[in-house]
Amino acid sequence: MRNKILKLAFRFSAFAFAVGMTGCDALDLAPIDTYGSGNFWTRKEHVIAYMDGIHKNFRDQIFQQQYVLGEARGGTSVPDVAVDGTSVSYQGIVNQALNAESPGITNFGNIYGCIANINIMLQKTLEADYMTEEEKAYYLGQAYGLRAFYYFGLYRTYGTLPLRLDPNPVVNGDFNPNNLYMKRSAGSEVMKQIKADLKSSLDYFGNNNSFDPNNRKNLKGYWSKAATEYLAAEVYLWNAKVSVDDNTANNADLSVAKNHLQSLMNNYDLSLQSNYEDIFSVNNKGNNEVIFAVRYMEGEASNPFTALMYNYQTGAFKTVGFNDENGKPMGDTLKVSTTGMQRIEYLPEFYLSYDKTDSRRDATFLGAYSRKDNSLAGTVYKKIMGHFDESINRYIWDADVIVYRLAGVYLMMAEIANMEGGDVASYINKIRERAYGKNWDATKYGYTNGNFTENELAILHEKDKEMLGEGQRWYDLKRMTLTKGGKHLVFCPEGSKDGQKAILTEAEAYKLYWPIETNMITKDPELTQTPGY
Repeated sequence: MRNKILKLAFRFSAFAFAVGMTGCDALDLAPIDTYGSGNFWTRKEHVIAYMDGIHKNFRDQIFQQQYVLGEARGGTSVPDVAVDGTSVSYQGIVNQALNAESPGITNFGNIYGCIANINIMLQKTLEADYMTEEEKAYYLGQAYGLRAFYYFGLYRTYGTLPLRLDPNPVVNGDFNPNNLYMKRSAGSEVMKQIKADLKSSLDYFGNNNSFDPNNRKNLKGYWSKAATEYLAAEVYLWNAKVSVDDNTANNADLSVAKNHLQSLMNNYDLSLQSNYEDIFSVNNKGNNEVIFAVRYMEGEASNPFTALMYNYQTGAFKTVGFNDENGKPMGDTLKVSTTGMQRIEYLPEFYLSYDKTDSRRDATFLGAYSRKDNSLAGTVYKKIMGHFDESINRYIWDADVIVYRLAGVYLMMAEIANMEGGDVASYINKIRERAYGKNWDATKYGYTNGNFTENELAILHEKDKEMLGEGQRWYDLKRMTLTKGGKHLVFCPEGSKDGQKAILTEAEAYKLYWPIETNMITKDPELTQTPGY
């Protein structure tokens, strides 16, 4: 039923939006006769359906948001060939080989289509006289929060960017093409708008701290006030440490970020799962650690991390001859059959950084070892796969993609504590204690507070172990610093997993942001290229 609602909402979205700006791929659908632009926005169910469509937008974007934008450039991935002999995807992005002809992503990642749908949602819901103000508030809180999410992603990706806050003019009857052109707004303007959207979201949510106020059994698959608070903490922490264009880092924003994190710890009944693997289990969706997740269900869309891009051919291991770490020959260990090839593989240093007693290692990776000398040959990332359905003898790629969870709250609190000269160790050790479980020995595995540099690197390495695959590392390197107020880790050898070479040299500082393709600049006379390209 939910899938049908999503399709219904998106068909209207296509009708309302196809005449103007290019949208997300899923918008390429024909309108149905029942709901045209003149009779769709007439009752509450239409608002609900349209918001479902906006979440469908989000689901279509999640792989790009987390892996492509959040990790691929962060020194996470094998740059050429995977363990099964496959040439890996995204090599240009992984190797920082971006330019105006090969920008890595085009059309701003199609994110403006998603934003335009939210702008329509905001306009039509604010105008809705068939709903009470209280009924509207929940959906407006979601819409403003999601718009802030997209603009913050664009801000971290491009620095300066066009700010479109109204629906596509064509939707409202303005057919002047010049009104579709937009120049890039200054960094300060973009950040001001992101903060304004966050405030609007929180104001509309008000005291509504529920993850499911309408009892739709969504298991934290819809945007909530808690999601806005997590995003606000990310935004204010970023703005406290990173200068973009004319927007100078503001240390005062640390306290705002801290307040949102404390609220998340105290007001939403969140707690760490006792077993790390349970966070991602298909039998434990929407658990107490999760704040916001992208939902996948058997019979609906498949998780793109495993079904599309990481589509592991572990069945091939028995053909090319790999062992497990104990020297035992592996067959199709993950029961995925030989349905694809491994298009993305994480660097072996990530796997090797775990202690064997750290439960996160085997929950995150399957290690493939050489039969010649039992050395590590490569890894398979398996944290968010799904389950094997015995009844049909087939693997189902239905694990949720978790966007925000409590462990991230603790690690942001650790970063703030480091900036404030506080207790970093208490937050890191909350994470480690769960990771080691019955093997936990504070004397052996616990972290002890060090100087700023030691603490900052400890936080980064803990995030590597805890949150790999969750869209963090590239942004971490751009935000975190080797010394307080000093060089960002993306320019330091300590920021790379092998500690040998910085991800970017200082001469490559312009590569912190992504280029815009030449074709787009040619078509839009208001757009200018990202500086340096």
